[in-house]
Amino acid sequence: MAQFPSQTDANGIWRINDLRNARMGSNWPLIGPAPVEYLVLAGGGGGAYGGGGGAGGYRTNYTSSGPTPSPKLSGGPSGGSAIESAFSATVGTAYTVTVGAGGAGTGPGPSPNGSNSVFATVTSLGGGGGGYSAAGASGGSGGGSSSGVAGSGTTGQGSDGASSAGGGGGASAVGVSGTTGSIGGVGGAGQYSDITGSAVQRGGGGGGAGVGAGGAGGAGGGGPGQSSTGIAGTSLLGGGGGAGWAGSGAAGGSGVVILRVPDGFAAAFSDGVMARAYSVSGYNIYEVQQTTTTGETVTFFPNAFLVEYLVVAGGGGGSDMGGGGAGGFLTSDNSVALPVTVGQTYPVIVGGGGTGGPNNSTGTSGSNSQFASILATGGGHGGVYNANNAATGGSGGGGTGTPSPQYPGAAGNTPFRSPSQGNSGGNGGTANYAGGGGGGATDPGSNGTTTGGNGGNGTASSISGSPVTYAGGGGGGSLSATGSTGGAGGGGNGGGDASPGSTSTPGGTNTGGGGGGGGTDYNPNAIARGGGSGVVIIKIEDIRTATFSAGVTYSESTAVSGYKIYTVTATSTTSETVTFS
Repeated sequence: MAQFPSQTDANGIWRINDLRNARMGSNWPLIGPAPVEYLVLAGGGGGAYGGGGGAGGYRTNYTSSGPTPSPKLSGGPSGGSAIESAFSATVGTAYTVTVGAGGAGTGPGPSPNGSNSVFATVTSLGGGGGGYSAAGASGGSGGGSSSGVAGSGTTGQGSDGASSAGGGGGASAVGVSGTTGSIGGVGGAGQYSDITGSAVQRGGGGGGAGVGAGGAGGAGGGGPGQSSTGIAGTSLLGGGGGAGWAGSGAAGGSGVVILRVPDGFAAAFSDGVMARAYSVSGYNIYEVQQTTTTGETVTFFPNAFLVEYLVVAGGGGGSDMGGGGAGGFLTSDNSVALPVTVGQTYPVIVGGGGTGGPNNSTGTSGSNSQFASILATGGGHGGVYNANNAATGGSGGGGTGTPSPQYPGAAGNTPFRSPSQGNSGGNGGTANYAGGGGGGATDPGSNGTTTGGNGGNGTASSISGSPVTYAGGGGGGSLSATGSTGGAGGGGNGGGDASPGSTSTPGGTNTGGGGGGGGTDYNPNAIARGGGSGVVIIKIEDIRTATFSAGVTYSESTAVSGYKIYTVTATSTTSETVTFS
């Protein structure tokens, strides 16, 4: 009989091994439908002057076992959130999945609500924005207000906000009133769930604020209010944004969609979905962290198996003077292997490195790399001479130095991923226009001083059988004669412009290293350099095979006993795919 027999290959009674192999080859269907447990949390509302943002609406059909005691089911007078009924997904049917962003923080308000999160027919409403003299907005949980009426929460999703410098409502409790113009109220608390295997509290309301002090954010990601500028709600926890007083309120945190299915099933997402996996015995669990449109989908299939992966994006280009940030670094080494299924196509993309920016021009950021729902963001380009324009990315580009001011490096891990995909770039220096180093996967870039800052170090992976370091940041350039060092993992060295000078170098090919920053081109050896291209590595059991579309350049290795390891070094388009058998 064939290695992966079909139902027509044998008549009568099958041997157990033949049945097992047929299921491994996706030729023996599981009995559907797929039971799906979900947690759908919307984006938190933005904070305003005085009033904290409400948490995103919280809906779940999963009963958490811990911790005890804790808010796990229902909360405040407006209804809180409650356990919903079971959901069965038809195998092979696409269901909508959307992760809502947090609402922006403003001054007088009302601040914008967070955006809705959706799975199939389950819609959680964005948290209500906070208000000042205006009312707080209603939403999943209601926004607080300084001197107006507080917003209402939605029954079954969250709780009311509070007035009088009040906190936003949370998933399990109402916001608390403060003292108008003096002390801000506390945001309402969120709910606990251990749907991913460990208990996490989500959906806290943003704290209110007065001239004297701000109120604490609600437990579960609510941003604290402050008498200056509020603090943002936590990403993936749907927390409301904290209120400000002398400054504006802060943004709400993004929401999340978590899907848990028996381990015989796997989820396949459309290309605009970014999701990671969790491991709990007997289950495959997907945490959807970002969706690029409201038209993204998830489809469930039988016959799941696990794939180990390393996805590194292209490094950012250096500029005169900031070093390029490393490409985003995502791996199953610090998460868990991704459940996939046979016969389905998954996107595979290797991002190119950004270009260097010579002659006082700005480099370009690296391009994204992707395998299935794992998407690493290209590294940010370095900042250019006398400008505050370092770019965010998987890791951020380094800032530039001037006599005054010194410009900051850009943030890494943008957009937000958990675990983090990278770090921030270093700030510019105080002399010689010294640039900061680009951020790396392990460390932020160093600040410039009188010379360019060193690039942040990358991270080692042994997925291919031996340790290799990837995603080092590019060193910053300067007008001094001394260069800087790129971070371990392919980061390019920064150039020193003054005679005799120091040569800059590009990021390493297929490492995602950031390009070295340059001087101002008096020394042609010290120009800004490009970032290194990224890489995608896929590791599967050797009983399985990966088949790639025509535009994929890859190599195959069996260096690790029992596994096939595919190293993808280039893709000719952004529409390339891999299919498993």
